[in-house]
Amino acid sequence: MAAYYWNKALAGAMLPALQCLEVTLRNAIDKAVQSGPVPGATGLWLTDHNWIFSLPRYMGKKAYPKLRRRYKMAKKPADRQDAQGVMLDQYGHRIIACKVREETLVDQARDLIVAEGKTITPARVISGLSFGFWTTLLSTKYEDVNSKSLLWPNLEAIVFPHAPPGCGMPDIREAFHRVRALRNRLSHHEALWKFHYDDPATGLPDYGNPVYGAQASCSLLRKHYDDIIEMIGWMSPDRKANFLSHSANLRFYALCSVDGLNSYIAPEKIKAQIKVSRGGKGISRLIRVLEKNEFIRIVKEGQTVLTIGTDNSTQIQ
Repeated sequence: MAAYYWNKALAGAMLPALQCLEVTLRNAIDKAVQSGPVPGATGLWLTDHNWIFSLPRYMGKKAYPKLRRRYKMAKKPADRQDAQGVMLDQYGHRIIACKVREETLVDQARDLIVAEGKTITPARVISGLSFGFWTTLLSTKYEDVNSKSLLWPNLEAIVFPHAPPGCGMPDIREAFHRVRALRNRLSHHEALWKFHYDDPATGLPDYGNPVYGAQASCSLLRKHYDDIIEMIGWMSPDRKANFLSHSANLRFYALCSVDGLNSYIAPEKIKAQIKVSRGGKGISRLIRVLEKNEFIRIVKEGQTVLTIGTDNSTQIQ
């Protein structure tokens, strides 16, 4: 069970970076659509603040071009319907029968806002959409090289202005796909530190070829985490710098190590230690504070070196 709680702590430590990446991505796309409108979108979908409603609806019409497939058709003369026989709701809007997933996710976000007694706004809908929604917008489904009516490649340089040289949309999609897979493992309470070598033929994880060893597993997970931080910088170097300036990454790095694992399963294996002896007033005070589940600040020459609080699976006796 100790390793299980270490994995839970790892998941918690990884969340701030994942959340920062998600918020940075959605803000970058939202700003890009409105500030650098897609040239071929005119007459197809809106590129103002209402784009979050308009683009998924356009994609739904594009996916289901036939009227009878897209909309619910009236079966009886008494049914409320328009001139083409499409059923209408109480507000006079056509009732959609088949939607793409993005439309459904937007509808769910709207429903949740209403259930909370709030007014539906584009900003609230955007903040209520999942990471999966935003990574779907990165897919080839939203790419149109010819008519330039969709997001990519039109907005690539605006959304990802600091992507590494030679890193195009295929590379960006793959990077976000890997992050989404890792995030799903976190959400489903799987072991984050368990990895499998990629199959050289497919580039996908080979589940018959696991990575063994705590050090190797931690190194791979750290690499994934480092990638997340770098991807934030692809969109906003300032956001990346702000994240790091608040030391939001240090807890993850401390936990994602052999010593981090040992702090939960075998504290006696951690080599670095401080022995409490008579006269050790500073250490004694530190222990008293930790026993009360409070925080203490370590100061050197008037400057804060670090803050410490009880954060371990082993209770202080």
